[in-house]
Amino acid sequence: MLSLFQVGKPQYHHIFIQIRTATKKAAGSRTSMKDSAGRRLGPKKYDGQSVKPGEIIMRQRGTKIYPGEYVGIGKDHTLFALEPGFVRYYLDPFHPRKKFVGISLKEDVKLPIPHFEPTPRRFGHILLDNKKAAIKEESSLSRKEYLARNSILEKHKQRMEGRNKLLEKFRCFLKDTMKVENVDENIGSQYLLRLRMLLRNGFFIEEARFYSKQYMLAEANLQSKREQWTVEQLQLYTEKVNSACKYLNENVCFDNKLNVVKAISVEEKRNLKNDLLTKLKEEPSVTAKKIKNGAINVSSYFTLSEETKLNQKVSSLLQTKSKVEKQLKA
Repeated sequence: MLSLFQVGKPQYHHIFIQIRTATKKAAGSRTSMKDSAGRRLGPKKYDGQSVKPGEIIMRQRGTKIYPGEYVGIGKDHTLFALEPGFVRYYLDPFHPRKKFVGISLKEDVKLPIPHFEPTPRRFGHILLDNKKAAIKEESSLSRKEYLARNSILEKHKQRMEGRNKLLEKFRCFLKDTMKVENVDENIGSQYLLRLRMLLRNGFFIEEARFYSKQYMLAEANLQSKREQWTVEQLQLYTEKVNSACKYLNENVCFDNKLNVVKAISVEEKRNLKNDLLTKLKEEPSVTAKKIKNGAINVSSYFTLSEETKLNQKVSSLLQTKSKVEKQLKA
């Protein structure tokens, strides 16, 4: 038997040892047992429940349900209320593949609202039973108006002064020129003022008459509620407005410069135009001078464009006449 070491020539034996290192426990570890909490998705408010602005109605991943009337959507697809009301889940016939959730402002109103009907809105108005609070609310100004109140009041004052002058002018016209007895002067002058404002804003005469009358009736209705008129008083005032509007529409009109004049029929206007044109052909210089000096007023039966063309013609006639006179003198 040889020893491991011999004198002179040692002998080496290579011994290979395999070593196994454990990198993970066989039974598992904490790293494979992690889990996050649930996100609590789903509806938070159900059909018919009342909500306040900002309350969450639905949490979802992706828009499975779309925002309807008065419902907003967040960047994580959360649906929330924009107005106080009642939750309604519904289908829209214009979008048959989508489900919607909306807010109904009243409990008995269902969604969706028919396509051509007006959308209900909440104006936030509260009925003030206290007279002092109502007067204070009427006299209060918004911040923008309060900051600009001096300039606004100055413009308002100038506008009211102009309107009062027009009202006085219309009263004098009805009393002195038309000599009206069956029409209330205040109602008639207010109607003419409203009619002139609408004509100045570009309304046609028939539309201006209709809207002026409706404005007068609406003002009467509001005044009756403020002053607590009886039904007989309101009915009497309405009859006065109707009779005044009917009389003024038949007997009073405005010329092309919005001055109030007596009404002229279409045939009379045509005859006056033809007479003036014949006079211009027969006596061009005399008629042109009268038109230039204002002795002949054409505003009541000529439109503004027709009067402009006529003035151009008149000025050209006068210029040619002056040239002829200069040549004769020379």
